[in-house]
Amino acid sequence: MLRLILIFTLIAAAAPAQEAQPLRRAVALLDYVTGDYARAVGPHGEVLSAAEHQEQIGFVEDAAREVRADAGAAGEDIARRLESLAQEVARRAPPERVAAQAQALREEIVQRFHVVLLPQKAPDVAHGARVYAQACAACHGATGHPNLTLGLPTKPPDFSVPDEVKSFTPQRVFSAATYGVPNTAMPAFDTGLDEQSRWDVAFYVLTLVHPGASPRGLELARAALVPTNYRDLAALSDEQLRARLAAAGLSQAQQEEALAALRAGPFSEPVAAGAQGLLQARQEIQKAVARAHAGDREGARRDLIGAYLDHFEPLEPALRARDAQLVTSIESAFLALRAAVEGGKDIDSAAARLDSLLEKADTSGPRGGLIAFVAALAIVLREGVESALLVAALLALLRKAGRQHDANAVHAGWVSALAAGAITWWGSGLILAHISGSHRELIEGVLQIVLAALIVYASHWLFAAMHSQRLISMFFQRSMAGAGAAIVLGITFIAVYREMFETVLFFRGLMLESPGAGGAVALGALTGLLALVALVALFQRVGRRLKARPLLITCGVLLCGVAVLMVGNGVRALQIQGALPLTVWGAFQIPGLGIYATREGVLAQALVLVLLGASALWTTRRPGRRAKDEAAAPA
Repeated sequence: MLRLILIFTLIAAAAPAQEAQPLRRAVALLDYVTGDYARAVGPHGEVLSAAEHQEQIGFVEDAAREVRADAGAAGEDIARRLESLAQEVARRAPPERVAAQAQALREEIVQRFHVVLLPQKAPDVAHGARVYAQACAACHGATGHPNLTLGLPTKPPDFSVPDEVKSFTPQRVFSAATYGVPNTAMPAFDTGLDEQSRWDVAFYVLTLVHPGASPRGLELARAALVPTNYRDLAALSDEQLRARLAAAGLSQAQQEEALAALRAGPFSEPVAAGAQGLLQARQEIQKAVARAHAGDREGARRDLIGAYLDHFEPLEPALRARDAQLVTSIESAFLALRAAVEGGKDIDSAAARLDSLLEKADTSGPRGGLIAFVAALAIVLREGVESALLVAALLALLRKAGRQHDANAVHAGWVSALAAGAITWWGSGLILAHISGSHRELIEGVLQIVLAALIVYASHWLFAAMHSQRLISMFFQRSMAGAGAAIVLGITFIAVYREMFETVLFFRGLMLESPGAGGAVALGALTGLLALVALVALFQRVGRRLKARPLLITCGVLLCGVAVLMVGNGVRALQIQGALPLTVWGAFQIPGLGIYATREGVLAQALVLVLLGASALWTTRRPGRRAKDEAAAPA
């Protein structure tokens, strides 16, 4: 329903002639100019081919006529800019400038009139091969080498030569198959082939230069953060893909392996790319909000429609099967934000609500839920047991000093620390709620790495024991010296709030690490809390005969595993945002464990493991410290 509302609204505000999508022809013409103008005019304005130059002028003029005829008054400003571009082409403007202007105008036409230039379902390359053999091979050759014996006035491109097809995208091949190429022997197949067949053959054509696809190539592409779903690949050329792969540190052979896999398919609906699609939707929403604040309400509306139709709507069936109510809430939030943009009120609050719902939809799946549950359980037990032991030790010291009447100050201290922890949780949530989009993703990545470092420190028994021992020693000295109840309360508050502050940080990091797994986190926390109550009761019953050390060490080991996961996903998040370099080391990844085959992520996780190992080795080589730790336990 939302999709229909958005489309009908867009049609009403844009072009009444859009039902048949005639503006595709104008887009196709600008595609030709973007890709081929450099063959007609050189960098310094020299004419490389007079015929090609005249053809390019005609392409831009035809695009202006197409826009005027099909979009009417709504496209008059674009038509005028196209006429100015035609004059630039006639004056032999530099190729870089012409290509940039043509590309910008093309994108504006697509966005403003929502010209559909993406396949509606996954392309079938095998079917494309059959269509190519029947409709294309006679001129282009069975293997992509053109049939020169036909004596065509213009030589068709050689689909088997990398340099000749490096700038081709499936969109461009689709446009050529649909409308033909003006002033050449390339005919239009808009009536001879249905739309899906033209998409199938468009994707197949770009496989001819990349034989020998392998599954490993697809893993290399994913490790390099290159898009792998067909909707993104439809608009990307080999040249663009190769540049991304090279930037990720892949060798020439690995780049070719990845390209072959990306072009060959088989393609599937982009459900597996859900996290990336939702991230793109959130980024588009932030662009829309920025446009709205700048006064460009029309641009903001287009961005919102693009965020929904291009990035969220393809994922809707899978999301609806998992959580229909969440999808309904997201649709309502999209409409609410659009209404806020049009009305100019409450834009930020509506955007924040939509962003939080999209983040909730970005779930890590069952494995992520299990990890979130275990991590929450370990956090509650580790921090809770240490807090309980501290309070018990403080009460025992008061009894030893003959000051049982000050026990209420200890209880008031830990209760007030719990209240302060709750306020800290609320305040941190309030801050995060007003940070969204790419800035929030950047903060999440940084916070996960910081929390991983904190876990490495806090999970180690030796460091925690040293801190607790110093605090208890200070408390004992103060209590024996007759310090007032306020001092007792303050020391207790500091001791317990330290644990509460760590707990808040850990759980905030865990919630950011496991979006959509809030239920698993809550269940783990509740289970840990119930276990903590049982353990405290057991400690009171059996006293020193029950050692807390093994439990704390076990929880520490679990949290160390969480630290490795967090630092891996934190590095990955920063790489996605472009804040860290990305160098691929292999074709493997285990997202559920935060393991990705990049140099930066692997080295960061290895550093965490080395620190943990060194810390454990240091502990085992200082047995005298252990006896002191045990002596610090309450009687």
